[in-house]
Amino acid sequence: KVVACIFHGSAIATTSFRLGYRLYTSKFWWEDACAAIALVFDIICLFGVWGEAPTFNDDPRVYTAMFWLIPIAFTSVLWAARMSTIYPVLRVTDPRGALRWTVYAIISCFAVMWTALIIQKVFTCVYHGCNIGSDVAIADLVTDAVSDLMLVITPMCLLRDIGLTHHQRILVTSVFCASLLNTAISIPLSILLLLAPTSQAALIFGHVKPATSLVIANLLVIVSFVYRYMRNSRADLDQPAATRAAEFSTFVDLEQLTMDRNWSIAQTSSVATCTMVSTQV
Repeated sequence: KVVACIFHGSAIATTSFRLGYRLYTSKFWWEDACAAIALVFDIICLFGVWGEAPTFNDDPRVYTAMFWLIPIAFTSVLWAARMSTIYPVLRVTDPRGALRWTVYAIISCFAVMWTALIIQKVFTCVYHGCNIGSDVAIADLVTDAVSDLMLVITPMCLLRDIGLTHHQRILVTSVFCASLLNTAISIPLSILLLLAPTSQAALIFGHVKPATSLVIANLLVIVSFVYRYMRNSRADLDQPAATRAAEFSTFVDLEQLTMDRNWSIAQTSSVATCTMVSTQV
């Protein structure tokens, strides 16, 4: 329970910061809506940590609701977080033509896999009392591996022609590559679900997996905020390249305008001084 509370607490805290920051800066987009959905389901997962408490077991209505919600909540946190991770690719890279439709196709694949896994778990709860079998474990592992590879390969291919500095490129690429942590957690979790689905280790990995995916989904916003604060910059890393360039150009133009204005004032003062000297002579 302590491990699950720490991971879910971290996911809830980072998501709350992300949503608050986005609302404050008036940059609330589709990926933030997905993060908000994941936040709601992660709170349900946090309640599920205490599912063995008398409060849940003594009230049949609460127990039945949690019995159905927990499997759906775990899956929804994971896939809503992945949707929140893939959407910024469209905004940061701003692909055109076939590349843009490729990203749309990946988002559609995520939605299809999300829906299919929820339907599979609902049927499992109806006919097998939510006892996770080998079919569910294998489906989770396959979809996790495929989706996480998409989350890594797609940004790396699209970021090649984007106007980022070397350090910015490393930061953004590292954030997307962090999605592989989900696969690293999915492998032992799937093995545990096949061999010992009711073990304490399986329960711990089951809570760590969605919470980690939600933290990873928030990384780009958090890293962008830290980078903006440390560099005293007005442009976010998760903005389109054109927007970053426009803001940088505006900053340079304003600085140049100030320099020109100061130079003009100095020249005017110099001319005025010379005129006064000539008049006195």
